Amino acid sequence: MFFVLIITAIFVVISIYFFLRAEKLQRQLISQKRDSFTTRKENKVLADSMTLFATRGQEFAQARLARLKVQAKASEDEHLIIHVELISPLINNYSIIFRECLKGKGRLKVVSKKCFENHDNAAYKKFVALIVTGDKQLKRYWSSDNLNGFLFLVDSLLTIGDSTSVSSNIKESVCIS
Repeated sequence: MFFVLIITAIFVVISIYFFLRAEKLQRQLISQKRDSFTTRKENKVLADSMTLFATRGQEFAQARLARLKVQAKASEDEHLIIHVELISPLINNYSIIFRECLKGKGRLKVVSKKCFENHDNAAYKKFVALIVTGDKQLKRYWSSDNLNGFLFLVDSLLTIGDSTSVSSNIKESVCIS
């Protein structure tokens, strides 16, 4: 009889231990679910913000490209017109390239190539020739092959501070093509 009482007491103690352990695990599970929900909510807000940023960046870049086209046609500068035509596929696919670059390093060149090939088969080679014959900053931005490099590359391609340097760079790239 004493032996059965000891076994019953051990069983009750073990049952209480597992009950308390299960309660603790249940509280942790509830806490993890709450944290997971909060993280998903923050992730959605950040993703929406990045999409908005990419869309606004594309609109801004396309507006700058349109002004550059108008400027090129008004001045009848053939080299500037060629420059604008070379960078148009990159600018027109800004948000796609932006999103792909967000996924990780090594995506800029791959996605850019696809976008250029949708425009024209030889356009990508001409664009790369423009980059290669351009200044060192353009090469550095292109070779970084990430989102930061893409943003700086687009900005550099759309910023025409010294039109003579751009014209000479375009002349060199046209000669290579």
